[in-house]
Amino acid sequence: MADENNVKTSAPIPSWIQESLFENVLKENVPEFRCIKKFEVNPGSAAGENYATVILRVNVDVELQDGSTKSLSYMLKTDHDNDMLKEMMGSHDMFAIEKGMYDDIVPAFEKLYADAGVTVRFGPNSYVLPTEKPYILLENLSPRGFKNANRLEGLDQQHVECVLTKLAQWHAASAVYVQKNGPFDEKYRDGFYKEEFKPMMKIMNDQMTHIFHEAAKTYANYEEYADYLVPAEDPIDMMFRLAKTNPSEFNVLNHGDCWSNNVMFQYDAFGAIKDTYLIDYQLPRYGTPAQDLYYFLISSAKYEVKLKKFDYFIKFYYDVLCEHLKVLKYSKPIPKLRDIHIMLYKYGLFGFQTAVGVMGVVLLDPTDKASIANFIGDDGDAAAFKKLMFTNDRYRRHIEAVLPWLNNRGAFRF
Repeated sequence: MADENNVKTSAPIPSWIQESLFENVLKENVPEFRCIKKFEVNPGSAAGENYATVILRVNVDVELQDGSTKSLSYMLKTDHDNDMLKEMMGSHDMFAIEKGMYDDIVPAFEKLYADAGVTVRFGPNSYVLPTEKPYILLENLSPRGFKNANRLEGLDQQHVECVLTKLAQWHAASAVYVQKNGPFDEKYRDGFYKEEFKPMMKIMNDQMTHIFHEAAKTYANYEEYADYLVPAEDPIDMMFRLAKTNPSEFNVLNHGDCWSNNVMFQYDAFGAIKDTYLIDYQLPRYGTPAQDLYYFLISSAKYEVKLKKFDYFIKFYYDVLCEHLKVLKYSKPIPKLRDIHIMLYKYGLFGFQTAVGVMGVVLLDPTDKASIANFIGDDGDAAAFKKLMFTNDRYRRHIEAVLPWLNNRGAFRF
């Protein structure tokens, strides 16, 4: 749902998206609706701004009963025409998971706050279309003043604090939800850490790791951590082991894909942030909050604050988390700040995987080489794309700071 950029997506508009599909949505949500006057579908994101799905912007002009015209806009997500991705996403049932998150989990979390007398919104409204095709239909937040921040520049302290506030509210609600309703449905609990995904994840990781290691040899101070970049155990096996939820720890429903383009900020006329929404709930996973914290801070915080203020950001998150656990009357012992830090050290591999994965995507200049086919593929174009991810100057600046930092925290030693 990122803003359009100079490099347009090349994904074609699926032929099944017709205006007749939207009539019920409009009848149910537009008072005095009479008929559709204009219907158009356009690419909703540029190449490199979204990978897992095709994002489309649907603009509709409707005539009302009094003869006047009203303009509406929606964001429609559907799947790529990529066999490997369809195989992976099909078994993950990504669209059913995200639709369940928007239709059931997000409203349930918001209701927990409403019942406590607090208004908290986590994301856009979701709508139902009469089709068997995989899709997510959401309100377009842009007319309400929401937009993405510049992913290449990274988020400054104020923006980071806004996202951490929303994450802390989300995590608190998820912990209380389990307390009140029992475990989340199985489809929300594992994210990609399911045994059936492991072989494919290993293939993709091997492709990515080889190119990253070649690039890493050119990074400053490479010799200080070179030995640790090639662990004795397969990295995916290690990640699966770490991803097993420990019931003795404080656990939350991780957003699972919280990077800058999956956050939208609402600004007032003076540029001040009014609200923050999380979007793209397709990879939730129940477990340690260390996953979301590493994923967001390492991938999306501005270089100047990413590491310098990391511990401060954790304390900021922790304070908001405690506040909202109390608001929602969490009945179990509230974790201590040191418990959160212990988890961050214990699950440091999440930080490393973020640094060599999504951080490379976030920091890459717009390019028509940015596609899901090149991200998961192994041909020459895919290799060239991955090399570009790991060798550009912006990524090099970040990774040359992040790798020693992770090494000093013991993130590579398992």
